[in-house]
Amino acid sequence: MAISSEESPLLRPRADTETAQEPAMAPQGKRSDHLLIYGTFIGVFIASADEALVISTYSAIASQFHRLSQGPWLLLAYNFGYCISLPVYSVLGDAYGRKNVLVWSYTMFALSCLACGASATITQLALSRVLAGSSGAGMIIVVSVILSDIIAPHEIALYRSYQNIVNVAGRSLGAPIGGFLTDTIGWRWAFYGQIPIILLCTLFVAIRLPSLLNETLVDEAEDQEDETKSRRSPVWDLDFAGIFTFSSTILILLFFLQALGTLNEDTVFQTALLGLAFVSGCIIFILIELFWAEKPLIPIRILSIGIGAHFLLQILLLGGRSALVSNLVPYFIRVENTSDFLASLCHVVLAIGVSIGGVACGLVIKHTKRCKSMTLVSVLVQTICILLIFIQWRNGFKLWYSIYLLCLGVASGILFPALFVGMATYAPEGKLHVCIGTYYLSQQLGLIIGPAAGSALNQKLFAARLWSALGGLKDKGVIIHRVLNEVRYANTLPSALREVVRSSYLDSFQYLPLLSMLVSAVMFPIAAALREAKV
Repeated sequence: MAISSEESPLLRPRADTETAQEPAMAPQGKRSDHLLIYGTFIGVFIASADEALVISTYSAIASQFHRLSQGPWLLLAYNFGYCISLPVYSVLGDAYGRKNVLVWSYTMFALSCLACGASATITQLALSRVLAGSSGAGMIIVVSVILSDIIAPHEIALYRSYQNIVNVAGRSLGAPIGGFLTDTIGWRWAFYGQIPIILLCTLFVAIRLPSLLNETLVDEAEDQEDETKSRRSPVWDLDFAGIFTFSSTILILLFFLQALGTLNEDTVFQTALLGLAFVSGCIIFILIELFWAEKPLIPIRILSIGIGAHFLLQILLLGGRSALVSNLVPYFIRVENTSDFLASLCHVVLAIGVSIGGVACGLVIKHTKRCKSMTLVSVLVQTICILLIFIQWRNGFKLWYSIYLLCLGVASGILFPALFVGMATYAPEGKLHVCIGTYYLSQQLGLIIGPAAGSALNQKLFAARLWSALGGLKDKGVIIHRVLNEVRYANTLPSALREVVRSSYLDSFQYLPLLSMLVSAVMFPIAAALREAKV
């Protein structure tokens, strides 16, 4: 799932004139813009819920297309679109105005929902999800920055905490809403139903947002004679080469992981080529960021060991966690034969834990001014929880096992703000906003790699277990293909075969928590080597 926070600075503030404008705008926001703020929060909720909605429905959607093995691409597509959009919105707001960018984001999101609902193939749906991710990023990020423009400075923290609550609520409710709609009226209407709400949000923002938010850096520069001739559009500040290379390299990595999941004697050469292309892409990207880009996507030159370690920790945290979490709904459907709605409730438990952990972390840091000890304890708790899932969930699920998910959520909820605070203390002076942008980029990278790696591992092992367990059964290949690509196909098989499918899935699933546990264990020495943050 995409992570955003009240700390997000991905749209950088406008020039020094912004400071002069604050007194004029803040009273207006204080008097009459509370309704406007809460109206924009509806869009934040929809974007967050849409992200979580697919987590609980991708197995049902992909099964309808008889392409369950490609279902994780629906998750990856959203996060991919979100990831490549992060640096873009930072300059679009400067070039075209915050209000215009937000309206554009709403419009594109509505079109993406229409395209998702009307998709005839899983490829079309995945492409539509890329558009949903890129526009959903704008709906969340731009609102965070607009708060700085229309709210009095002493109230900004309060309203950004409200936005964070809306984010958590969207991620908590999106999964069960998606499961419920899939069980009742079908997954297509889960997308169509968002369109009227988004159109109302678009109309509301177009009418109510102050026109002052459409002022741009270019407009401000034109008012200064010494800059009129030399000032160019902020769009040209984008690291186009870096964005293109980064996006291409991530896409190659996804195809490489998918190829590993279906590796056989006939595909060894193609898989090796993808691996070579990925390594080449990484090298080219690093060279571009070091020697070509004026404003690099990832500021490699300023990376110290400490801040680089925090970026790595985010990739490991989100990657290891999402490798397991993205496969929970298929687990409950295949093992316990639950409905999509009931299966999706596991994500509510996780979200509750994240909320509890976040609040607890904030209180502890506020009183102790320290976060390293809490980080190390949380990594240990996370590792132990995943170990318990590995030990007990491989034999089936019992209701009280949900406590492991709750504790896992609490540990993650503590780690998100604790690592952010630690990263901020390592940031070079004057470079905090650049480091924060890279920090969130690292999170999205983990959210892309994790589900891809988890799905590839699970599909590979599940197919191998089925092939071995079914022995010399007639039409074994057809049955395995149907089982792998339709999440509920086993329900049509005789009871003996259903049990074979169930046990084979349990055998393969156990390696997902094992993978997550190993990743979590790697985090501990990295976090332990960092110095204590002075808050």
